[in-house]
Amino acid sequence: MKKSLAVLVLATAVATTGATASMAMDMEFNMLTGAIFNELKGRNLPTDNINELSLSQIATIKDIIDGDEPEGQKTNRIQAILERM
Repeated sequence: MKKSLAVLVLATAVATTGATASMAMDMEFNMLTGAIFNELKGRNLPTDNINELSLSQIATIKDIIDGDEPEGQKTNRIQAILERM
């Protein structure tokens, strides 16, 4: 009986940890998408299809934003990504 209870507690802990990690990743993704949304609006770029961006596209846009290029070049590169959707 004690062994069954220990296994149940362990299984619950593992399941909860997995769910918590998944929720944290979802939250981080949503925060990143929100930051990209704000950048797009600030650059007068369309935000209509932001939910259709892949994780790779979002990461690329974030890298462009954080880069050292002039703002006009950044906007043009981001716009090119959005036009490929």
